[in-house]
Amino acid sequence: MAIENLLSVTLTQEELTQLDENIKAINNVLSGKCISLTPDERQSYARLGDGNTNWSRKVIKYMGDQPEFTPSFVDPGETMADFETREALIPRFRKLEAIMDMIDDTMLVLGSDVYESNLAYYQNIKLLANQNVNGTKAIYEDLASQFPGGRPRKVSNPDDN
Repeated sequence: MAIENLLSVTLTQEELTQLDENIKAINNVLSGKCISLTPDERQSYARLGDGNTNWSRKVIKYMGDQPEFTPSFVDPGETMADFETREALIPRFRKLEAIMDMIDDTMLVLGSDVYESNLAYYQNIKLLANQNVNGTKAIYEDLASQFPGGRPRKVSNPDDN
């Protein structure tokens, strides 16, 4: 049974360099402007999502139209700047997220191709080692360590007798 190669793709060194340079450029723009949170920190913050974005937009408009009702500890200008920056980042985030999903899917299928080929090689080496084909015993024993739950069968070597 032939193994189906699900995906055949290569990236040239020039393409990899171009990717690296563009990732570096994005990182340079965002450096000092974006933050990283721990999982616990992420849980501690309120969420502004699709369900309350329009409400927030209305509140910000009211803050601008009737600033006398805004609590003294709230900075309407900073709130508006935060909202506008967040809104500007959303489409870029979605584009990067789509790229990340595409890369993740590609790596998954490439990994599957590699693993299936490797399993076929391993099964062949196992068969050849059991048939005492010269040079296969050491390879089989080395590769069998990947599957510690199974009991690697001792392959007899005619030279051991």
